[in-house]
Amino acid sequence: MEFTEQDREALYQTWMSQKSKMRITQMEFSKQLGMNQLAFSRILRGENPLTMPFISHFCRLLHLEPKHVLPSLKETMGHAPKVVYLQSRMSVDGEIQNAYIEGNQVVVEYAHTVQTA
Repeated sequence: MEFTEQDREALYQTWMSQKSKMRITQMEFSKQLGMNQLAFSRILRGENPLTMPFISHFCRLLHLEPKHVLPSLKETMGHAPKVVYLQSRMSVDGEIQNAYIEGNQVVVEYAHTVQTA
């Protein structure tokens, strides 16, 4: 996903608001983000691009949801999620004994006859 100048501005405004509430300096927050102050500043000024991993980490540290901060993500919230139905088939070399679901996996237990020499 590409982020816009409006997203960058919203991130900057969020930072300016939150840093005073949290009483944290840009240097301290940069360290929490795992970067130096210059790299963080370049992202806020738009010199370096916004990335989803950065935005996720930034928002997590500020206890915010990215979709509530960035205009681009707010726009996608109004759209209903699409449901797509898929089907998957498999063949086994043996006789199926049992099949069951574990989370998002289907487990198939089967008996395979091995010929001995």
